Amino acid sequence: MDNFFLLVVGILFILLAGFLIFYFQTQQNFKEIAEKLEEIQHPHTGHRSSETLKHELAVHHDMLVLLEAEISKNKRESLNEEELQVFDVARHKIKACIAGLKANGDWIGLPFEFEWVEMLERLPNVLSLYRKAEAEKQARELAADRTTSA
Repeated sequence: MDNFFLLVVGILFILLAGFLIFYFQTQQNFKEIAEKLEEIQHPHTGHRSSETLKHELAVHHDMLVLLEAEISKNKRESLNEEELQVFDVARHKIKACIAGLKANGDWIGLPFEFEWVEMLERLPNVLSLYRKAEAEKQARELAADRTTSA
């Protein structure tokens, strides 16, 4: 009876140890995968200082503010390709700068610093013309797809 009980306890102990090893190995693998995905989604070109990130953020935000002012002044109805490119580059750079500031622990947030969405709320003309241009681009692509498939 005592030998059987020791055998059962020993087997349970081995199963518990195996389960714990499996569990912690899996957690380590998930952590590595999550870190790799984060690196892919928000690539960092090395550790950059917060001042550099803030400066780059301000430069790209200023480009968009100037574009907004120019659109408001001239009452334009569309954006040209160069302005669409400026918008795309600014969006990418601003999001990267915000992610870098958050990674450095120097992100203050509202009311002193704005996320990308809050910046767009303050640029209504640029946003509406960008959306209009993107909708027209998608419509042209869809029409081209329909003509090639028909």
